[in-house]
Amino acid sequence: MLNKISTVCSSVFLIVAFIAPGFADEHFPFLAEVSKESVNVRAGPNTNFEKIDKLNKGSQVVVLGRSYEWYKVQPLPSTKAYIRSDYLRVLKGGAFAFVLGDNVNVRSSPNSEAASLGEVKKGTLVKILGQANGWSSLAPVSGTAAWIHQDFLKEISADVPSSLLIQAVKGPSALIADDSSQAAPSAVSPWVSLRGTVEALVQSPGAGVRYEIVMDNKSVFYLQDIPQIPYFCNTVVDVEGAIIPDPQKKFMYPLLHINKIALVL
Repeated sequence: MLNKISTVCSSVFLIVAFIAPGFADEHFPFLAEVSKESVNVRAGPNTNFEKIDKLNKGSQVVVLGRSYEWYKVQPLPSTKAYIRSDYLRVLKGGAFAFVLGDNVNVRSSPNSEAASLGEVKKGTLVKILGQANGWSSLAPVSGTAAWIHQDFLKEISADVPSSLLIQAVKGPSALIADDSSQAAPSAVSPWVSLRGTVEALVQSPGAGVRYEIVMDNKSVFYLQDIPQIPYFCNTVVDVEGAIIPDPQKKFMYPLLHINKIALVL
């Protein structure tokens, strides 16, 4: 009898030892790639949850966590997200809004019965893409998530660039993205202050340059990427930064290292 118990215990230990390393060695977040065609993205970690998106092979996602055989992933720009408009205080210009209620559900479609992608706190800043029938469609929101089965993803990098992470922005500080903790490149000019409209570039002129600031409809500076900059696209902002020297004339316009960027309300 003792031998049988020992055998069972040994078998259980071997099973645990075999399964555990796959989970224990994981670290989050990490960057992953979709490994098969037409992979369903769901609102929760099993096939009973609503399909909210579909990704093609080679698409990249940021993996935030795991629940058994399912990976929790950061929503992609293609992932639909909605909040009831009466839960929002829209800022001047209509591109941004503060969430008014506590623990407000972000839905996968403009319907109170639709799947929840997560909850957002009072004071969270969100970017509005459109409004209709009492609902606002949003750019991806920090704190929301989608789910993909582990069989359809493979890790490609343990390091996720900060520019790919959706950052939570709350309270009065939501109006300012501060990158002063990042050391400025060497040999930059003194800080300058500018006011203009942030616009996305159709074609990037170089690594880490995806946006520009347009002043008076003519004067242009390229902007060095910081995590919050997509929130400010197509809005008027005040920017503090420094012009990075370009002795080899690689860029058509001067490149600006951002220290602070704030919405003009």
